[in-house]
Amino acid sequence: MNKKERVKVMGVNFDPVTYREALDRIFFMLKDGKQHQVVTPNPEILLKAQSDAKYRTILNRASLSVPDGTGIIWAASLEGSLSIKKGLWHMLLMLVKPSKVKRILPERVTGADLMRDVLNMASKNGNNYRIFLLGARDGAGKQIQSSYRFKDKNCQIVGSHEGSPNPSEDANIVSEINESGADILFVAYGSPQQEKWIHRNMKNIPSVKVAIGVGGAFDFLAGNVKRAPKFWRNAGLEWLWRLINQPRRVQRIWNAVFVFPYLLVVRSINIKFVK
Repeated sequence: MNKKERVKVMGVNFDPVTYREALDRIFFMLKDGKQHQVVTPNPEILLKAQSDAKYRTILNRASLSVPDGTGIIWAASLEGSLSIKKGLWHMLLMLVKPSKVKRILPERVTGADLMRDVLNMASKNGNNYRIFLLGARDGAGKQIQSSYRFKDKNCQIVGSHEGSPNPSEDANIVSEINESGADILFVAYGSPQQEKWIHRNMKNIPSVKVAIGVGGAFDFLAGNVKRAPKFWRNAGLEWLWRLINQPRRVQRIWNAVFVFPYLLVVRSINIKFVK
């Protein structure tokens, strides 16, 4: 499968693919005989990567990296623009008329959407892939396992385990995954723990061909947390929906919506000045 040249945003690589292309690439990876890590960085993840070089390297070595956040789409336009003024104009257009923006990264590709569609497609069109769910709390993994088996008797979610990203638990979790014979692994430990867990353990779970860190996707799919309506997501206002419905996330939302754009603009000004 042909790959497009990657786009770098604040030192982190992204693949300029549409949502459909991302899905196609994942199913291609499942057939190529290799092991692949898929990452879905959002603004919060990029902020963490600025002060954690090891984490940034893990993200950049992933087989597929897709933007989980409207802020990343805008950031790519700003870093790729000829001027700060043009980048800020892109930001305004994305808020009021996103269809008019020429995007360097085509569209937002969320971990929650990828997980939903991979689960739906894993047992269809001749596919017969086995899936393991690792992480989250309150039985979210088992809830997904039960609900998908009810909807599709051919769906092979072969195991789920809450566990912990603490390295002391790695051996037991790896053993359970190996016993399941899973082809696809979804990990919901949150960033950076989930990406570091996959990077650290991938070589020890040889049956797994694709491993994806999906953050809060388990809670969305289990129905434990209500996701923002599609209109809010398309308008780039999912952060506001979460702030209203999950005020405890205020610090994380502040970082993503205010700190991230500020640092990005400062970085772009510095780069332009140095040039």
